[in-house]
Amino acid sequence: MTRRELALLFPLLALYVAAWAIFPERPDDEASYVVLAERLTDGFYVTGDDDAILNADPGSPDLWFGPGLPAFLAPLVAIDAPLSVLRLTSVFVLLAAVLLMYLLARDRWGPRAGLVAAYGLGLYLPFLGLLSNLHSEVLAVLFVVVGMLGVARHLERGGAVWLVVGAAGLAGLALTRVAYGWVLTITLVVLLVWWVAVRSRASGRAAAVLALALALCLPWLAYTYSKTDRLFVWGNSGSLSLYWMTSPHDGDLGDWHQAHLVFTDPDLLPHRAFFESLRGLDLAEQNAEIEREALRNIADHPGAYAENVVANVSRMLFNTPYSRTLQQTNDLFYALPNAILLGAAALCVLVLLPRRRTLPPETGVFALLAATAFGLHALVSAYPRMLAPIVPLLAWLMVLALVEAGMLRQSAARGTPLPSRSS
Repeated sequence: MTRRELALLFPLLALYVAAWAIFPERPDDEASYVVLAERLTDGFYVTGDDDAILNADPGSPDLWFGPGLPAFLAPLVAIDAPLSVLRLTSVFVLLAAVLLMYLLARDRWGPRAGLVAAYGLGLYLPFLGLLSNLHSEVLAVLFVVVGMLGVARHLERGGAVWLVVGAAGLAGLALTRVAYGWVLTITLVVLLVWWVAVRSRASGRAAAVLALALALCLPWLAYTYSKTDRLFVWGNSGSLSLYWMTSPHDGDLGDWHQAHLVFTDPDLLPHRAFFESLRGLDLAEQNAEIEREALRNIADHPGAYAENVVANVSRMLFNTPYSRTLQQTNDLFYALPNAILLGAAALCVLVLLPRRRTLPPETGVFALLAATAFGLHALVSAYPRMLAPIVPLLAWLMVLALVEAGMLRQSAARGTPLPSRSS
């Protein structure tokens, strides 16, 4: 990447630093990530606190989070870096994702399209709200783009290097946002079925990348098995998220609540007896029982679950509705960019579907990953920030649609940097 190319993307760095400095503090899961990073420096991860779910103690997060962000922070935590420095890493992680997106798009369509892709990704407004505190979604965005780069180049060129790059990126994604362990698994199954059906080289190579990514996650799955005695456990947050999504009680719209609030919040009184029944069980048993109760709710009240899924999709996109909560002033912060995102997705479908046989080979893989991730998050309690890892996939597909529709001209010299002013 030339100096001129970096200079053209430099305004995004200035924007990110401003967001890091100006946006208000909303710690969310920050304390838990720091605690887990500290544990890693001490040589362990979970504490085995049987009441981790019911107490919601950020000092005892157990298997709630994947090890990706804690492992990334561990070297800085080991040297006692201040919290402000830990937060500042998000600025450079997001900038790295934007730079790689530029390279990915430039390699396919040339530098002009590379800039459109980089700014299309980098100016996604909800990213700015993630920079003033530690959020795993920022690191997940970087891993997604690394995975995309590896997949695209492996499909086009083959070779072990890009196979490993793609697999490492997607494995990092799954270990950072554990729901993507299931996304990768489902996507792999679909690709394998497609490969068996049509024997296409692209689906076979893409399946190899995802299979290696999942293989790289085996140490984490072995670790969770050692703590839960259950196979294929990516984390213990899914059961509680599914439980709240399946609630059939009046006023509940499927949004997530801390489990300990059922003992104090009168609005959550209908859930109190069930959570009282979990006391005395160990962490794995609590999660198993929550999962069973959620599945019973779906079987007994499928209509209520379907309504909550619709509300959940609206929450992911527009940050509303929430149970017993009026619209908030920051809803437009999510609604406007996500309305653009919806429009971009619609453009992709309208333009790309009729041309599907002539598109770059990675198109189907990226679209499948995006659709699977969105569909999976729609089924369990989700927030707008959970869209973040999907945005790079949509940004790439959007640029492809613009090129195919003739709205963005593809450069004749693909994969070459922007010319200097003297050229």
